[in-house]
Amino acid sequence: MKIIKLSLMTFLLAAATLTIRAQQIKDPAHWAYGLKKLTGNTYEVHLQCTIDDGWHIYAPKQLPDAVAVPTKIVFAKTSGLVLIGKIKEIGKKETYTIPDAGVTNYEYAGKVDFVQQVAIGAGLKEIKGTITYQTCTHQMCLAEQTISFMVPVSN
Repeated sequence: MKIIKLSLMTFLLAAATLTIRAQQIKDPAHWAYGLKKLTGNTYEVHLQCTIDDGWHIYAPKQLPDAVAVPTKIVFAKTSGLVLIGKIKEIGKKETYTIPDAGVTNYEYAGKVDFVQQVAIGAGLKEIKGTITYQTCTHQMCLAEQTISFMVPVSN
């Protein structure tokens, strides 16, 4: 009975230590936002993520068997904002297969730029939305996060 209690205590202590350590790690994903004018009222919204060495975020589109948390970008529905086409991913998309599980994920390391073409109506002052993503190494992941973004519009 003492061995079972000792094993359980050791497990709980190890789990608590890992949880505390994970909470102390600063987010290795750093976001920057911008707006590039194309022609007339057509622009590109750039949501750029720079990721610390050894870390990655997952691509929005994954294979059906993937265990990744796909990056999800949602633009707030706003009068005067029309999304044109789908979000483009500019960066080196990598494929990683988890050896023991045989599961493949798509991920970005280093830098990725998510670009959405938009039409902006007169009077629109800002473009808002959210980004949900998860940062991981090939050994561990931090908790999934949802952050808000705001891109000012100056027409």
